[in-house]
Amino acid sequence: MPEGDSVYRQCKMLREALVGAVVESSDFRVPSLATSDVSGRTVVAVVPRGKHILIRLSAAPDAAQMRSGAEPLTLHSHLMMDGTWRVFDRAQNDDAGRPGGRRSSRPGARPYRPRARRGGSVRSAAEARTRISGDVAIGQGSHTIRAILRTKDVEAVGFDVKDVRLVPTRLEGQELVGHLGPDILGPDWDLEKALGRLSAQPDRAIGTAIMDQRNLAGIGNVYRVETLFMTRTNPWARVASLPDGKLREIVVLAHKLLHLNKDRSIRSTTGEAPRGRPLMWAYGRDGQPCRRCGTTLKRGEIDDALLTVGPELSRTAVQHLRTIAWCPRCQAAG
Repeated sequence: MPEGDSVYRQCKMLREALVGAVVESSDFRVPSLATSDVSGRTVVAVVPRGKHILIRLSAAPDAAQMRSGAEPLTLHSHLMMDGTWRVFDRAQNDDAGRPGGRRSSRPGARPYRPRARRGGSVRSAAEARTRISGDVAIGQGSHTIRAILRTKDVEAVGFDVKDVRLVPTRLEGQELVGHLGPDILGPDWDLEKALGRLSAQPDRAIGTAIMDQRNLAGIGNVYRVETLFMTRTNPWARVASLPDGKLREIVVLAHKLLHLNKDRSIRSTTGEAPRGRPLMWAYGRDGQPCRRCGTTLKRGEIDDALLTVGPELSRTAVQHLRTIAWCPRCQAAG
């Protein structure tokens, strides 16, 4: 599930593959961008902002030939639940046209892996071994492609990415991410500001409040479950009801966990190295014994409706229940 650490790794991969390269061609498979073209522009930065990915492009070299205008642009995408960017070595496709080469009708033939002198691959060993067969990439077919950026060496392909938009870079804050709280993995991280935003909503359940990207950006369901378990906090407790210092403890721990996992391909929150699969205290373990007290972990539902309605808080949002795991003993109410 993409969360702040997943977005961080995606941006690291895209940055290593794209920054400094000129876009030779682009393909946007969303209606609003069907006629847009960013070829000729240079990729100047790839920036994670909470759960948003911002690919910044230079000004157009020839404004008269560019439908998207002359000024620097930002390509925005959001991974939501199942989106992913993958980078492919274009040389694999070029080989298809040579004698003895295999022909390919899809982007790339294998995931792009940087040379050792550039710091090695930022992808997991499992991902690096994955070959894209037919038109299927990790369960995502070519019909799920929403954006492609081609440079001389690579193709960056966005599968199932959402909210794909091109906006002037100068309007990033106004149109894309200005409503977000401090980025838990970003250079603008401000603990006191995040605590202030959370405290300003005393009647909200803490489990909903820390997921609200307007309060702090980057926490998803995995880190909500793990952070609240590790701090012995009931997910449905009102922010105002928390003991003194508890809110700060929760946010500091969330910040620590995301930083510990940002360069890992497999998450672990227990302090032990993951062994082939994520290692969690509570997330995904409902029905199993609590690793701390032995009580059977329960499955619960928390209403995240207010998180789905955009920048403004709305009291008319449709109920949106999300499943969480919690320990009735370690996280008892009151």
